[in-house]
Amino acid sequence: MDLYQLKKEMLLYKLDNPNDTKIDTLLSLMDNLDTAFDKDQTEKMNRKLNLLTIWSTIFLPLSFYTGMWGMNFDDVPLLNGDHGFWVFLGLTIFTIVGMFLYFKKHRWF
Repeated sequence: MDLYQLKKEMLLYKLDNPNDTKIDTLLSLMDNLDTAFDKDQTEKMNRKLNLLTIWSTIFLPLSFYTGMWGMNFDDVPLLNGDHGFWVFLGLTIFTIVGMFLYFKKHRWF
C-alpha cells in the first residue's frame, strides 16, 4: 500500500469519525514526511543539474577552440605554424584549469 492510498483511507475514516484526534496527528505527520521527501528529492536533482551545468560550461569553450582550429582554411592564425598544436593544447589546459579553479573558489564544485 502506498502513502497516498493510506492517506485516502485515513481521510475517509476521518469523515466517519470527526472527533478522532489521532487521525489528525497522523495526517499531519504524513504531510510533514511527504514534504521532507519532496525537499530531499529536489535537493538531489538540483545538485545533479548544478554539476551538469558546470561540465557544460567547461566544455563549451573547448568545443569552440576545436571548431576554430579544425577549419579548413590556411589563413587561420597558428594553424600551420610550428607551435600551433602546442598553443591549442596550452589554451585548452589553461581553460580547463582556470574554470575549475573559478568554480572551486566560488564553491560551485
